[in-house]
Amino acid sequence: MSKPIASLSLDFDNKWAYLRAAGREDWQDASSYLQLAADRIVDVLGEKNLPLTAFIVGRDLQSDADCDAILSLRRLPICEYANHSLNHLPWMHTMDDDEIHDEVAQTHDAIEQVTGQRCVGFRGPGFSCPDEVLRVLSRLDYVYDASIFPTSMAPIARAVFLMRTKLQGEQRERAKKLYGGFAAMRNPNRPYRREIDNAALWELPVTVMPLTRTPIHFSYFTFLAGFSTATAKSYFRTALRLCTLTGTSPSILLHPPDFLGREDDADMAYFPGMKMPRDKKISLVKWALGQLAQRFDVHCMIDQVAALDPNSIKRSQLTTVTSPMHAALTT
Repeated sequence: MSKPIASLSLDFDNKWAYLRAAGREDWQDASSYLQLAADRIVDVLGEKNLPLTAFIVGRDLQSDADCDAILSLRRLPICEYANHSLNHLPWMHTMDDDEIHDEVAQTHDAIEQVTGQRCVGFRGPGFSCPDEVLRVLSRLDYVYDASIFPTSMAPIARAVFLMRTKLQGEQRERAKKLYGGFAAMRNPNRPYRREIDNAALWELPVTVMPLTRTPIHFSYFTFLAGFSTATAKSYFRTALRLCTLTGTSPSILLHPPDFLGREDDADMAYFPGMKMPRDKKISLVKWALGQLAQRFDVHCMIDQVAALDPNSIKRSQLTTVTSPMHAALTT
């Protein structure tokens, strides 16, 4: 019996993005950890022969060293590059239409120039994706958006974020709309079609625990493990079991700090799970990835869409990712 489909994605956010979100005035001077993170990611996922969709921030494509780190993810069995905006500003819902267009389109062009791969997927920083983003994605012939985070904990997550950061003035006001309110949990927790004007894209939400709608992405998992490893493992197993029982095709999210420990970067100590020793965290991440691969047939996100509905993807929208799913679509 074949296993149900899942996808694995990474928001490949650099250190500067986290420090700016935390209100650090020196964020522009931050060193990059992308190559360190990329090497760990390739080692861990490669060991389990897992694919990955990597959401790339356009600003990082201005550095040769960061470009090398981004390209090194191609050492994985399958790596799909996707769009994570130009400047990683987590309040696209407050931008005007021209700003939104630049954030999406400039990154789209830069990723294709650096990687040779055409983006067909987008995720908004801070899970922000207003209708105008969808209009831009439609004009660029994208297949899917992955910005919806249908969690019941959105107001709590926003309050914790504001408490831990030093944002002031206008930026703090904008951040008060992060993650949405309790209304966020009314969004579907499984892939669905999202219509805008006369076009439609697939929406691949960041999957949360069915029923309770609490987060199950790896940063939350390692955060829980900081209190109790046994509880975190039981929680993650329950989430995957409920996804199977409810027919939810999960989209599981990773971040670079999921592969870094407290020995690696003291500036990131405020981020959930970053007080954990490196070896313990890597061991936990490997365990959780093993659980995912045991229960689900794991793909990159474009292949998840292709598996759900191959007729929704045009030949012109296929990226240059080499995968069995793409081969089937092009024969």
